[in-house]
Amino acid sequence: MRAHMLLATLIALTTAACDNSCQQVCDRMARYASDCDLDVTSDDIKECKAAQAGAESRDDRAVCREYNGSSTIRDEWECDDVRAYFGLVE
Repeated sequence: MRAHMLLATLIALTTAACDNSCQQVCDRMARYASDCDLDVTSDDIKECKAAQAGAESRDDRAVCREYNGSSTIRDEWECDDVRAYFGLVE
C-alpha cells in the first residue's frame, strides 16, 4: 500500500512538471477552490489544463509565470472569481 501511494505521488509530480505555467494555475486554483468549499473535480482540472495547452495559452505564459504563485492567487482572487474560473454554479 505504501509503495502504491509513493508511486502515485511520483506520477502526479512528474505529470505536473510537464505542465506549462498557465496549466499550473489550474492546479493552484483548484487547491484554492477547496479552501472556498468549492468542489472542483479532476475533470474540471483536466478541462482547464486542456484549455491552457499548446498554442491556446502561448501568449499568456509570461503573465502566468509571474502571477501563478499560490499567495498571489489568494491575494488577487475572491472565491466567487474561482467559482467563475471553473464555471461552477451555485
